[in-house]
Amino acid sequence: MSRAVQLFILGLLGFGLPAWAFTLIEDTRVMQLIVACALVSLAGFFGTVYVVPKVAYKTQARGICGKDLNKKGTPEGEKPIPEAAGLAPGCIFLLCVICFELLHYYDIGSLADYVRSGFKGSPKTESISDAWVVDYNAALATIGFMLFLGFSDDVLDIRWRVKLVLPLFASLPLLVAYSGGTGIAVPKPLVGLGLGIPPYLELGVLYKVFMVMLTIFCTNSINILAGVNGLEAGQTFIVACAVLLHNFLAVAGWAGATPAVRDGHLFSSYLMMPLAATTFGLLVFNWYPSRVFVGDTFTYFAGMTIAVAGILGHFSETLLLFLLPQVFNFVYSLPQLFKIVPCPRHRLPVFDPVTGLLRPKDAPDWNLVNLTLQLFGRCNENALCVRVLMFQVASCALAFGVRYLLQGHYK
Repeated sequence: MSRAVQLFILGLLGFGLPAWAFTLIEDTRVMQLIVACALVSLAGFFGTVYVVPKVAYKTQARGICGKDLNKKGTPEGEKPIPEAAGLAPGCIFLLCVICFELLHYYDIGSLADYVRSGFKGSPKTESISDAWVVDYNAALATIGFMLFLGFSDDVLDIRWRVKLVLPLFASLPLLVAYSGGTGIAVPKPLVGLGLGIPPYLELGVLYKVFMVMLTIFCTNSINILAGVNGLEAGQTFIVACAVLLHNFLAVAGWAGATPAVRDGHLFSSYLMMPLAATTFGLLVFNWYPSRVFVGDTFTYFAGMTIAVAGILGHFSETLLLFLLPQVFNFVYSLPQLFKIVPCPRHRLPVFDPVTGLLRPKDAPDWNLVNLTLQLFGRCNENALCVRVLMFQVASCALAFGVRYLLQGHYK
């Protein structure tokens, strides 16, 4: 299957399912805002496709490049590949978020009429709550800070122990500005045990500790499930589309009648649409055979964006279900991450230049990429990426099944 066909299928599934869920929404105002965000995101896709080659040229000129170790021993493996290409989708994403915030102040229908009339008169404005603006700008600051730290890591090669806590500093704007609830709904089975557990448990400062832990996990989990062309951007795209589908289904269903819950899912949608679009623009260059490496710039920015969407959308449990491969990979990697088992700098499989296939090392590294090779046998790099991404898709499908089967019974 050709590269273009693979990307077409991935894009069709990723964007098609949320588009179907969008048709279930009945609120005209909500639909107009989603369409406006989708148009901004579409511009973000084309902007990313335009900017990535320019960023790649600059980074390679400055020596920020590397060689593809999964093609070692071949002519392709000797070519320098530009790194830190994630700077392009990251910056375009921030521009999309800012542009949509400006549009959010206007009645979208009135704004469309204003444009069609040749900019005669003035469009009607909409009132926006201060809390929404504060949360939105805090999310913008947090994601922008993480993008900066990720690029700093690509340039300065920061030590792993330091990288682990970088999201803590990046999440400070979010923690300071967060004005939502700090309690959790206790699962009904626990409440029914007769142990005096209340149906709603106020956590206070512990909830903010959980927020920090979630940002640290999401940011690093994308970063350590990596090393194969298209894998970092591919998993981000799938998770972003799954979160977007969940948000649209929620707005069209149970959350639509409760403004606070609905607004949380819409807030998350306004982050996921530009993330999915800019990430897909990056995939045009990062899919096998990769012409650019995304770098820690992208993995940190993408992980933080997903974490912020889950926190401010108030569905962190569902988000962790979508991130099941990342959770498994993190737990499975712990012996190496904590040096119980020797941990090399690059936990990559071995490439055989004769057959063109990848195989696990004689003493395999403890991660999902190598485990996939151990379980399913040798394959080329493209097939390995597809296998891992299929696991990501299956995990997201399982998450939807669990989420909707337990709805009303679990909480």
